[in-house]
Amino acid sequence: MRSTTPRLQAILATPLLATALFLSAARPATAATQCFNVSCGESCTPGPPVEISTLIGPDDFPAGADTPIAFIDPGDGRGRWLVATQEGAILVWDGPTDTILPTFFIDLRDESGGPVLSGGERGLLAMAIDPDYPTTGRFYVFYTRRDLGSGTLGDIVIERYERSVADPDVADPASATTILVIEHSSASNHNGGWLAFGPHGFLHVSTGDGGGSCDSGQGTNGDGQRPDTLAGKLLRLDVHGVDPKAGPADDCGVEAGVYTVPSTNPFFGQEPACDEVWALGLRNPFRFSFDRQTGDIYIGDVGQNKWEEINLQTSSTPAPVNWGWVCREGCETAGNDESGCATGGCPADPGTTCQFPRPSGGYWDPVLCHYNGGWDSIMGGYRYRGSRVPTIAGDYIYGDAACGQLWKTTTLDPADPAAIDASCWASGFGGTFGFSEDSQGELYVVVGGAGRIDCIHNGDGCFWAGASNLIFTDGFESGDTTAWSSSVP
Repeated sequence: MRSTTPRLQAILATPLLATALFLSAARPATAATQCFNVSCGESCTPGPPVEISTLIGPDDFPAGADTPIAFIDPGDGRGRWLVATQEGAILVWDGPTDTILPTFFIDLRDESGGPVLSGGERGLLAMAIDPDYPTTGRFYVFYTRRDLGSGTLGDIVIERYERSVADPDVADPASATTILVIEHSSASNHNGGWLAFGPHGFLHVSTGDGGGSCDSGQGTNGDGQRPDTLAGKLLRLDVHGVDPKAGPADDCGVEAGVYTVPSTNPFFGQEPACDEVWALGLRNPFRFSFDRQTGDIYIGDVGQNKWEEINLQTSSTPAPVNWGWVCREGCETAGNDESGCATGGCPADPGTTCQFPRPSGGYWDPVLCHYNGGWDSIMGGYRYRGSRVPTIAGDYIYGDAACGQLWKTTTLDPADPAAIDASCWASGFGGTFGFSEDSQGELYVVVGGAGRIDCIHNGDGCFWAGASNLIFTDGFESGDTTAWSSSVP
């Protein structure tokens, strides 16, 4: 990543930006939160009546497009789902016949002449449908691009496509519209990232810190702590407008932009910070989600060598929230004995007890975290808001790609972070790359490393997943932005 130390100095010299960077917004009283040091060798199971069964297995995927990364319910009542794969192909799963259609929805793979560079932490990493997808057929993808010329290799691209007018099971490649390109050519790792629409229709994008250990060892000059870069952040965009700045790269490394920035974003108009930034201080937030009932954001942030984090930004928390990386990792300084990161410029760290938020420095600690010795790549999940598995109502379910365990909260009250607790819920899920929530709030596990998608049910299988005539319920998926408080993102 390029050096822009003078811009950082300019930021710190600006009182409003310095206050936002180190103090965040008005904060509630601090409370201790929970971290775990539990061996991944532990075996656990949900127990009856809850079961987790394979919905789409390894033999169902076509060769060369067999690493599922996202499982999308379009909510159009047709009983057909979209399955995005890391390789770059998006498939159509027909629920009523339990088969993947032979014709791809769209093929963006490098080998097919598409723009996606796949391998390791790269590839097609996220997909989201527009809140008005049943009408417009618009959807968005997040990928790392192949070499298309000098300085393009590995850059992060957010792109919009549209469903074919003639065939709803095929997308139109010619409809491609580049929403955002972020420079990311210096390292292959820490790309982020996820896409999700908030209840007011704004697209949220998570990005990694740009790669390299310890955010390239930069302390407060690392990307995560600098509001003048788009790396190590949660971004918030209005993709239903056109950015008047679209065109040449700007000071935030934006190569192209087809969006507007909500004026309520915390750094809006505060040069030299990036208008797009909603939250900062993240390392590699691979998966995040909205609680469809409250608008709270749960972020799974992959750690360095010691801690994996689940971060919580409630709908009533004013932005920006600073999650602390690279000054903080888990419940302590990122300069801990195992990670050993440089923390130059960081506020003095008072100890190793998680607090929400910390009383000094303004950083927010996770509400849950796991010791990295066994946990290696945490996968943020969803708070269950469905109706078919009542025994897990309101629980938050998450996992880890390496550990292979799924965990579930046993107590969860965002207003009382000290009481939030969780325990091992299911084992045997190595290669979990994320979770999926359908239009009814039911949950699925995307076990991309094992080439399968599992469903969570109450002993009768996920029969609803293959049914037609299921449409969006009230909430942000339907575009109903009046259902929640105006304070939600």
